[in-house]
Amino acid sequence: MTKNIYLILLLFTSILLVGFYFTSELNNFWIAHFCHLGIMLVAGLLIIGIEKGKLPNKEKTSIGINQFVGIIIGIVGLIGVSNFIPVLATKLAGIEMTGFLKTSELNRVFVVLISITLFEEILFRRILAQKIKNALGFKKGIWISALIFAIAHIYTETGLLSAFIAGAIFAYIYLKTNNIYLSIIAHLFYNLTTYFLTPIFIANYDGINKYSIIVSTILIGLGLMYGMIRILNKKPAGNNVYN
Repeated sequence: MTKNIYLILLLFTSILLVGFYFTSELNNFWIAHFCHLGIMLVAGLLIIGIEKGKLPNKEKTSIGINQFVGIIIGIVGLIGVSNFIPVLATKLAGIEMTGFLKTSELNRVFVVLISITLFEEILFRRILAQKIKNALGFKKGIWISALIFAIAHIYTETGLLSAFIAGAIFAYIYLKTNNIYLSIIAHLFYNLTTYFLTPIFIANYDGINKYSIIVSTILIGLGLMYGMIRILNKKPAGNNVYN
């Protein structure tokens, strides 16, 4: 069983890498976007097919108000960490990052952001992370799915480390709550917030490109994500939501 799951993961990752490589070479934005979604669909069908046409089994959902608050705290922390780690890395390497920031301005419309978020959460969390958890356990479900999520972003401007951290946080939210809607909302909140903050970030880049600000933001962000983990580890408080 263990060997089979690793073979499945290898094939799954290979499909994504090969497919995303070709989509990255396409010049038409919309054609590339829909091909990108199609590749994720094919990869997802691979695992669903192995599961005999069904989504991997999951436990019932049980969440409370405190967990909603915890997720918001964690995503705020993730936004700080994922956006400032690349700044720190380039600063340590002595690379001027202004050019990279300009190319990273988001010109995608909301329908693109929403469709990508939905497909990624269903594929990488509801299907992939759940499949790994069922076969290998909770921790491996988080870390392995996060690693594959990061590898899948190799042809994008998203840093591999940032994508890995984000993948781990979204996987933790999903696997801890067993609620795909929560991870979708968290991911969408992250994407949209980054969308609106990027121009502000660029406009004030010279003022925030200081070690004290960068390191402080990363440490605070890590603290907020740790706080989210502590909150989600507690039993739900308040009115529970079952799914």
